Amino acid sequence: MFQYVLRRLIVAVPMLLGAMSIVFLAMRILPGDPCVAMMGDQATTEALADCTKNLGLNRPLAVQYVDYLWRSIRFDFGSSFRQGYPVSEYIARMFPHTFVLVMASAIVAALVGIPIGIVSALKRRNPLVDYPLRIIALLGLSMPVFWLGILLLIAFSLHLNLFPLIGGGDLDGVLAMIRSGEVFSQPRDFLAGVGDVLHHLTLPALALGFTLAATVSRLSRSAMLEVISQDYIRTARAKGQRERLVVYKHALRNMMVPLLTIIGIFVAIALTGTVLTETVFTRPGLGKMLVDAIGARDYPLAQGAITVFTMIIIVVNLIVDMLYAVVDPRITYR
Repeated sequence: MFQYVLRRLIVAVPMLLGAMSIVFLAMRILPGDPCVAMMGDQATTEALADCTKNLGLNRPLAVQYVDYLWRSIRFDFGSSFRQGYPVSEYIARMFPHTFVLVMASAIVAALVGIPIGIVSALKRRNPLVDYPLRIIALLGLSMPVFWLGILLLIAFSLHLNLFPLIGGGDLDGVLAMIRSGEVFSQPRDFLAGVGDVLHHLTLPALALGFTLAATVSRLSRSAMLEVISQDYIRTARAKGQRERLVVYKHALRNMMVPLLTIIGIFVAIALTGTVLTETVFTRPGLGKMLVDAIGARDYPLAQGAITVFTMIIIVVNLIVDMLYAVVDPRITYR
């Protein structure tokens, strides 16, 4: 196991290096200048030259690239061009908001997508059940998260006034109470803070979770169809075992490996989905931070956000690979 993890980490190095190189070059190829974005079109040539020098953008591109890689190895992504704060600290503040959104949308996607996929696979010979479920999955696939988010805002925020239009709740305050141990001394304030976070989280989680549930349902359906076509499933049925026992004892247990693969894919899709979701709902988070950084040509902020996204995807896929052996003892790592 240790050797396998070590090999995967070694393979992950060029993947991470490639992603970091692409974002470094892309930010400098895109039209627009950070100094113009900060100072406006009316800035003088001398002011723009001083700004470029102060930001270190007058250095050769190779020097900037090596400096960026060396800083990233130490998890030091520099300081934001626009605000001047350390990028690493800002990412640490925004990460919990994105993490909570991804986890909440994962729960929604799992609760909706996995049952739909399993039922659709088991009832594939019944068009009255299979076809409507597949149509729901297709609707989810064809429904962009930003469009669904806008519909939810119009319906539940503007017309019904049930949920807030913007913001992510006082998550920072909730985390501060947890770190300081005030959860037990001030339980009412803590529960009020959690309720506020959940209130702001409901619509974004539904928007992102429902669109992701479509992908999860299709992958779950394919995985279940592959499992129930195996010989041991037919043997269990031939022995006269009840269908429920065949599904729960044999099919679902052997479906766990494909489900773990779905989780790895899901995290990558969910992270990219947070960019649109956080922008539509004006929530704090890494996705909203990345959009703002690209718009402002804030190179360190954009580079830091995409680097963190890439690292999360690599780590999650490594964990999923390691869980294969836990779910299925027949799997060994050599």
